[in-house]
Amino acid sequence: EHTRFLVASMAKLICLLICAVSTVSAWVPAAQVVRPASRVSSTRASSVEMKKKLKENTVREVVLTADFKSLGRKGEIVSVKKAYFRNYLGPYKFAEVATPEVIAAAAVLAAERAAEDLARLEACKAQAATIEAVCGSGAITIVRKAGPDGKLFGSVTAIELAELVEDRSGVKVDKKDMTLPVIGETGSYLVSIKLHPKVETTISITVVAQE
Repeated sequence: EHTRFLVASMAKLICLLICAVSTVSAWVPAAQVVRPASRVSSTRASSVEMKKKLKENTVREVVLTADFKSLGRKGEIVSVKKAYFRNYLGPYKFAEVATPEVIAAAAVLAAERAAEDLARLEACKAQAATIEAVCGSGAITIVRKAGPDGKLFGSVTAIELAELVEDRSGVKVDKKDMTLPVIGETGSYLVSIKLHPKVETTISITVVAQE
């Protein structure tokens, strides 16, 4: 009788163990399925975000419709990021997509501008030659009040020199285009005049004391 009781007890214990193992086995796959699903979702989101960033950083060719200091002049074809064009250049009409028609119009504009630039360059060269012929080699003499030591009672300014050059040569010169030393005493001085980025001339002036 005692043996039967032990056998029955062991049988119950074995059944309980089998049920516990089955329960654990049923939970493990579920946990294993949830984690990969979460990772897959995160990976997909990262992939979509990466593709979006790559698309934003992709460059496209556009034609500038206005002079733009950091990019170029009106009519030039430049490459910019798509996001920059979509969010700034396009909405503010600073550029348009470089379609065949737009590129053709830009080519015409570029040719016209090149002709204008060449004409301006030649004109500035002629003006420089005129200034050199009329105002070169110390042709300009300025008489100013000065002390016994030659110190002037007031320096000679770029505005004065620009007016003198225009009076003598007929060429209008902007004071901003003149480079000169401080002229505060009698003597000879060299003054540089930049009429064009590629055209520059130098004149010599003489400052004498008023008697």
